[in-house]
Amino acid sequence: MESSENLWIAVAVALALGVVVGVVLTQIARRVSGGQISGSTQAQLENLQLRFEEYQQEVSSHFKTTANLVSRLNRSYQDIQQHLTQGAMDLSPDEMTRQQLLAVLEQDNRPSSGEPAFDSLEPPRDYAPKNEDTPGTLSEGYGVKRH
Repeated sequence: MESSENLWIAVAVALALGVVVGVVLTQIARRVSGGQISGSTQAQLENLQLRFEEYQQEVSSHFKTTANLVSRLNRSYQDIQQHLTQGAMDLSPDEMTRQQLLAVLEQDNRPSSGEPAFDSLEPPRDYAPKNEDTPGTLSEGYGVKRH
């Protein structure tokens, strides 16, 4: 019986020793592979950060170019307007024609008030308007024919 007790003790010690060795090896493996993963993750993070900064610069450059082009377009429009006004002044045969041309040019040159052309704009309804004397679709008598 003593030999079976020794056998059980040896098995328990071997099991405990195996668990300890497994835990130690797992910790070592995590540290080694963890360093590689975090290094790879750090490289990916830096790459993404660099790409994001480049994208921000591209967006900023795009809007700066757009603003310059719109400004140039406005200046060109003003130059055309001045050219047409000067042409109307110089080339119109009489005073009445000149005044009509200048009035049209000034009307086109005035900034719009920003109000919509239609005063009664409203979103579409999801129901049909009903008359006062007809029952609504939610009334109990709607659609019921009485003889």
